[in-house]
Amino acid sequence: MNIMKRIMNGNSADLALGRRDLLRAAGVGAVVAAGWTSMDARAVAATKDASTSVPPGIRAFRLYTGPDNASLVLEGTIDEQDRTQVVTIHFKETPAHSSDDWHNTPEAQYVITLSGTLEFTTRNGETFVLRPGDVLLSEDNAGTGHKWRLIDDQPWRRAYVVLRPGAKDSFVAKTGG
Repeated sequence: MNIMKRIMNGNSADLALGRRDLLRAAGVGAVVAAGWTSMDARAVAATKDASTSVPPGIRAFRLYTGPDNASLVLEGTIDEQDRTQVVTIHFKETPAHSSDDWHNTPEAQYVITLSGTLEFTTRNGETFVLRPGDVLLSEDNAGTGHKWRLIDDQPWRRAYVVLRPGAKDSFVAKTGG
């Protein structure tokens, strides 16, 4: 079975090697797509707090600045049929057990978690957990900001996909409850 098929089937032993091989063979876009496709079902299934009103798909959160200048959060998914105009992509790794105090996001961007489990907090006390395969649409570039901390023993590996200014994003907020 080739690496792509093993990754698509969720073989975690092949996941890290598969990303590197895909990066070399097909470019960054394929790596991000493979990460989304191979991890989202496991991330959703592993989320004990997941609401039944969130439609199936890629689990996502929107972090944005509200009218009172406070960072707010919405839970939802990513519309897999939608396309978003982006400017750039870059990657970052932060060691296990790290945290970052109050800050704003520098620009509207998707933050795609590849490894690590984090707890985010807003100043008004809202919290949410990001797991591998989750997408954060981070748009709180003004106001009171947010903070995060790693809550497992893994480094936080992530891809930042910067949205083109004014571009429509693919976030779909959950409905109901």
